[in-house]
Amino acid sequence: AWSMGRGRPCSAMGLEETMIANFQKIGEYLRPGEDPEYQSFIGRNKTKKLPLVYLFIVDGEIKYIGETRQGYSRPLSYHKNKVMKRQNEAIRRSTASGQKVEVYALEVPSEIAVVNGLEIENYLAQDYEKALIRLHNPDWNGRP
Repeated sequence: AWSMGRGRPCSAMGLEETMIANFQKIGEYLRPGEDPEYQSFIGRNKTKKLPLVYLFIVDGEIKYIGETRQGYSRPLSYHKNKVMKRQNEAIRRSTASGQKVEVYALEVPSEIAVVNGLEIENYLAQDYEKALIRLHNPDWNGRP
C-alpha cells in the first residue's frame, strides 16, 4: 500500500493511489554512495531523453517528487548530485539504515497548443509535478 507524504496512508485505491499506480519502477538505490540498480528495470535506456515526473519511495511512502526533461539519467543520478544535497543525503541515510529507495517514473509528453495561429509547446511535466507535490507534500521536497 502506498502512502502519501508525512506518513498519511492513502485511502484504499483512491484517486491518488490509482494515479501513482501508473508510474513504472525504473530503479532502486540500495547502498550508500553507489549507483542504483536499474538495468533489470529499464535495460540500458538510462540516457534516453524524455520528459518525466519521478518519485522516490521508501517503505511505500512517497519521499520526493521531481520532474526532468533529461529522462531516466536524472532520477538515477542523485547519489552523485552535488546541487540536490538534501535528497542526496536523504538517500544516503535511508540506504545506510538498510532501506531501499525505489525510483518510479511516468512519461509526461508535452502537448502542442495553437494560440492565435501560433503553435506552442506546453511542457506538462512541471505542472504535474507541482500538483503532485501539493497533493502529497513529500518529506524530501521543499526547504528544510
